[in-house]
Amino acid sequence: MNDLKRYTVHIGGIVQGVGMRPHIYKTARQLGLGGWVSNQGTSIIMEIAGSKKAIREFITALLENPPSSAKISNIKIKSKHYKAYKSFSIINSSIENQFQGFIPPDTAICDECIKEIHDKMNRRYMYPFTNCISCGPRYSIIRTLPYDRANTSMSAFEMCPACRSEYENPDNRRFHAQTNCCFDCGPKLVLLDNKGRSIDGIDPVATARQLLREGKLIGIKGIGGYHLACNACDEKVIDLLRKKKRRPDRPLAIMAASLEATKLICRVTDKEEEILMSRQRPIVLLEKRFPELLPHNIAPGMNRMGVMLPYTPLHYLLFHEELQYLIMTSGNISGMPICYKDREVLEKLGNIVDFFLIHDREIFTPIDDSVVRVIDEKEMVIRNARGYSPADLQIDSDSEIMAVSAEQKSSLCLVHKGYVHSAQYMGNLYEMNAYEEYLQVIKRMRVLLGAKSKIIAHDLHTGYHSTQWAIKQPVERIPIQHHHAHMAACMGEHNLKQDVIGIIYDGTGIGTDGAIWGGEFFIGSRGKFSRVGHWKYITLQGGDSAIKEPWKSAVSYLYDMGISSEELLNSINSLKVNVIQNAIKNNVNCFKSSSIGRLFDCVSVLVTKRMHITYDAQAAIELESVIDPDVTDCYPYFIHEKKEKLVIGYEEIILGILQDMKKRKTDSYISAKFHNTVCKATIDCACRIRNRCEIGDIVLGGGVFENTYLLKNMKRGLEECGFNTYYNMKLPINDGGISFGQVVVAAEMIKEGIYVPSGSSKDYNH
Repeated sequence: MNDLKRYTVHIGGIVQGVGMRPHIYKTARQLGLGGWVSNQGTSIIMEIAGSKKAIREFITALLENPPSSAKISNIKIKSKHYKAYKSFSIINSSIENQFQGFIPPDTAICDECIKEIHDKMNRRYMYPFTNCISCGPRYSIIRTLPYDRANTSMSAFEMCPACRSEYENPDNRRFHAQTNCCFDCGPKLVLLDNKGRSIDGIDPVATARQLLREGKLIGIKGIGGYHLACNACDEKVIDLLRKKKRRPDRPLAIMAASLEATKLICRVTDKEEEILMSRQRPIVLLEKRFPELLPHNIAPGMNRMGVMLPYTPLHYLLFHEELQYLIMTSGNISGMPICYKDREVLEKLGNIVDFFLIHDREIFTPIDDSVVRVIDEKEMVIRNARGYSPADLQIDSDSEIMAVSAEQKSSLCLVHKGYVHSAQYMGNLYEMNAYEEYLQVIKRMRVLLGAKSKIIAHDLHTGYHSTQWAIKQPVERIPIQHHHAHMAACMGEHNLKQDVIGIIYDGTGIGTDGAIWGGEFFIGSRGKFSRVGHWKYITLQGGDSAIKEPWKSAVSYLYDMGISSEELLNSINSLKVNVIQNAIKNNVNCFKSSSIGRLFDCVSVLVTKRMHITYDAQAAIELESVIDPDVTDCYPYFIHEKKEKLVIGYEEIILGILQDMKKRKTDSYISAKFHNTVCKATIDCACRIRNRCEIGDIVLGGGVFENTYLLKNMKRGLEECGFNTYYNMKLPINDGGISFGQVVVAAEMIKEGIYVPSGSSKDYNH
């Protein structure tokens, strides 16, 4: 009798919607244990009773071999007086939320389900919503927790007897699969024309496939919203899509039918293959292999393209031996949030597409496709969305904090019971539709987590919509400097608690002196920083228009150096150039900026003649795309060593570029030489800072480091100089990671008692 024990076990993490309860049930039954298991709030609770040896084996199996999509972050075991159970069972869920839990992300279709939809003898043959305990929609269809069918959009579909039998059979892989369905009882597809009229008497999938082959544009409802789809081999329909979507230049994502099809058009490393085939199935930025195999207008001027593999049954069914590549871009007008509500899609997308392929499973939370790239055979998340979000990271804080991000590439983070929960990418908040959806996500995340944030961390910039919303909330607020948040985001991800040198390169972000920063060198910790260097200030004219029209930045740099712009910018009307020069002279609508992003814009204007942009960072991206990797030369540069700060000048660099242009050096040569110079000057500055402060750890942050050439060469050069170098990988290095950085700073300030709530930039502790 002394060998018989009974325990209550709580497990937290990603444990709902991943097959954890059936896994526990089967393992307990195999070991002869009695008891029960249930969802509780966002976690799982169970009682197990039996021999001490069997219980030990059970706990070991649970921790070492959980379901593939599960992530156990914590476990609590409490001994109880022994009580015998006749069997082990799954019981009804409890809404009580006593234990930390997580929201399961959407997961790509598994191999078993893929086999079923292609098996003519299977009852789910060609069924476009096939799923099981290991795969399918989760986050996008959850109304509230715990994760049970009744709390998802699948509550509208009652299981048929055959599906119910699978659901109740412990030996079936759909045992307690909350989204289980089939042709008889699950969601249905319908094909509509762009006026919303149903096309009856046809197979929606087969007809849609044929329409795509014929060059039609189709709005396809997926897991987290609508895609705009067309044949990726049809140059004319791609041009039409760009015109209608108002996306003239920005690269479009491709969905390839298979890994083999992907390898025909792109070079794929082992790590890239692993990510392409992962359960997250993101868009992966791959090097083009044979650019001529697909139309040039998919990713014009780029040496890479974004490719993903099918991740739903419907995707697999759309492909054909004569249809191996599809454009799959977000269902929206460029700059707007993804469409996901059926009642709005006709109004918003009806003028873009010829047809709609829709289903009747409601989407509660819209979510875009994630975007990643591989650097040195390691995954780097660029856009945190489907499959990756909500992301969770542990943090040493008991405070209930919400961080509201900045303005572009917005995100959201909530600290709840010692974990940071990062919501998905939500676009640019200056777009009203994006801002409205952002407010909805705040509400959903609060409800799902049961979080009652008592402190809000926000950017210093009072013009940002996120800051304006935060200021109106009846809680304490902590303003966080933008670039400090970038630095802290990297420190938090890599669990760095020591002082570091932060090198933060981006396009914008208000500094504590009221100027626009973006070429920064900090030393400091999670909670405070000192600015010890930066790129030289330039007087820029035009505000946001200077970002969209980079020729204005070029005029500003050249004017500051006393160089005439007219000949260099001969495609721009000389009167417009004179207006900018006079405005700078008279300080009209001007601002000081140390942003290296604007320097990249200036150089791109001079080298590639990119005068106007149609998407974020286009000028810099195109400048990177023409690099000759064999060039090792650098331009001269000068670092002004002041008592408190080092300042990197740009004058010698631009003069060197102009001299090379006169010598008719190639764009590829000049671009490479410029990038090499930025790397060399940055590393030089970092070494001088180390000599002053004896800090050997460096974090890199900011959207400029999405530049692969710059990041790889900067990292290699710093490490050759003996630095330990870190950058964000799990969360975006761009502004998509700002909210996480804000959380890290706020948590540390609260812990150290060094913040002034509801303050301004003057109150900021730096």
